[in-house]
Amino acid sequence: MDAEVNPFTPEDGPTTTRSRMSGLLRATQVLDRLVVEGKSTSAYDLAKAIHAPVSTIYGVVDALVQAGLLERDSGGAVWFGSRMYHYGLAYGRNVDLLREARTEMRRLAHDLGETVQICARHEGFVVIQDMAEASRNLRVSSRIGARVPINWSVSGRFFLAHLPQHEQLEIFRQNAVPSATGRAPIDPAQFVALCDEARRLGYASQLSGTDEGIACIAAPITNASGICEMTISIIMPELRVRESLDTYATAVREAAARIEARVGWRPFGPMPSRKSDPVQGHDMVPPSPVFPRYEVMA
Repeated sequence: MDAEVNPFTPEDGPTTTRSRMSGLLRATQVLDRLVVEGKSTSAYDLAKAIHAPVSTIYGVVDALVQAGLLERDSGGAVWFGSRMYHYGLAYGRNVDLLREARTEMRRLAHDLGETVQICARHEGFVVIQDMAEASRNLRVSSRIGARVPINWSVSGRFFLAHLPQHEQLEIFRQNAVPSATGRAPIDPAQFVALCDEARRLGYASQLSGTDEGIACIAAPITNASGICEMTISIIMPELRVRESLDTYATAVREAAARIEARVGWRPFGPMPSRKSDPVQGHDMVPPSPVFPRYEVMA
């Protein structure tokens, strides 16, 4: 086998370490590509797809077959082997969506210095599941367990985006109420349009939807069926999101994608190739103490 791609060589030393890492990188590229192909594929076609030397990929595939990670069919094409199935089962038994979301929530709060929340839907409300507070001197804070009507929060758009339009409208009409700022959408057609836009962009933002001067930008954490299970959102003073909307939008979408990958709802990104009507239901609104009152803290 080509020394570049042999991850099983027993010798030690810098050169061997580089060779082993190179082999692992190529093996990961092969496995990632099989996910993309979705069917048995020849080593030749895998090499062409990932722009790698054919001889190298033949060696990698041989090693993966020998290890039980891939299996060959009668025509010589390869697909995932039984050992991969057992690895997947073991991982699935221990995966926890909220745990993985919390990891990314803390990471995002640390990287941006802003408050980050994980939210879920409960009937006609959006509920804060967890929160990591900002490190900046001027920051926004709320409390875990607080909830708002589904039309107040940008997260609410994602929880309904997968539904047929008539179901979106019915949920909206039963639960939507005007926010204290008057900025939350109360027109059914406008809300449906916002749901469509959020689904298309992969993020949604809102200024002063719940409290004056507070901005929110959120992205969906979507399962393999395309249903939003949770959202991850950044809460901050309006002035900062006006200055850096693109930066925040990219950050929150990437955080959501990492969570989805961690729980198995989307493939990991490919390894890099080396070169060289009126609103109703007001009586359903809970008393004001359960609303998240965002507070700008200096």
